[in-house]
Amino acid sequence: MLAHLIQSLEPGLPIYVFLLALPVAIFLRYLFYAGGALAITSLLKRRLRPRRLQPFPFTRHQLFREAAYSALTACIFAVVGVAAFVLNNQFGVFRFYKDIDAYGWIWFVASIPAGLLIHDFYFYWMHRLIHLPGIYKRVHAVHHLSTNPSPLSAFAFHPLEAVLEAFGYLIVLVLIPVHPIAFAIFSTFTITYNVIGHLGYEIYPSWLIRTPLKQIANTPTSHNQHHRTFNYNFGLYTLIWDHFFGTLHPRYSETFAAATRPALQTAPSTANTKEST
Repeated sequence: MLAHLIQSLEPGLPIYVFLLALPVAIFLRYLFYAGGALAITSLLKRRLRPRRLQPFPFTRHQLFREAAYSALTACIFAVVGVAAFVLNNQFGVFRFYKDIDAYGWIWFVASIPAGLLIHDFYFYWMHRLIHLPGIYKRVHAVHHLSTNPSPLSAFAFHPLEAVLEAFGYLIVLVLIPVHPIAFAIFSTFTITYNVIGHLGYEIYPSWLIRTPLKQIANTPTSHNQHHRTFNYNFGLYTLIWDHFFGTLHPRYSETFAAATRPALQTAPSTANTKEST
C-alpha cells in the first residue's frame, strides 16, 4: 500500500526504513485529519451545537484511549503494508501500474470510485462478521468502547481488526489496476470519510434525506447511530448495502431529520435518546 507508493518514488530504500518510518507517517497523517477535525469542531462547538449528535462531551480518558489505539493501528498498518509490498515483489499480486497511458485517463479517474465501491462492499461484510457473537468481544469491542465517538476514534481498533481493515486496501489492489496517484487519492478519501463518520456532528444538509442521495451517502448520523445501537448501519462510504440487505436502522431518517433541523425547532440529540438497540 503506502510502502509501494513510497518505493515507487525511492526504489533504493531498504525495507527496514519503511518499517521505521511508515508507522510515524501513518500516525501523523491520522493526526492531521482526525486531530484537525477535532480541533475545528472544538473551535466551532457553539455554532455546531444544533448539529451535535449526542449531548455528552468527549472525555479526556476517551480521547487518550482512542489516540493510543490509533497509534497501535498505525504500526499494524505499516507492518501489513511492508509485508504486502514484499509479497508483491516476489509474486506480483498487485495491479499497480506507473504509466497512465497504459489504461488511459478515463480509467485513472474511474478507478477511484471503483476502488471505493469495492472497499465499501468488503467493509460492510467484514463489519458484519466482526459483530457476530464470539468474534465481537475479541475483535471489535475496542472500537465500540466509544459509544459517543470522536474523530480520534477513526483508527481506534483492536490489532486483529486493524489487520482486517488493512486487508480492504489490499483487495482493491488485487482486483483492479490502480495508478499510485489514483491510489493516493483513494486512500486520502478513505481517511477523510472515516473521520467524518466519527465527527460527532451532522454536516450534511437537511434536504439530503429528501433526495435519492439518502439511499447512497453515508452520514455522521448513520455511523454515530451504529455506535449507539450496534446492530444497524454497517456501511462505510455508502448506505447501499444497508438498504439492500436490510440493516439500515428503522429510525435513521427520523434521526437525521432531527439532527439537521434549525436550532430553534429542536435541541440536539432529541431523537437519539429514544432509539432501541
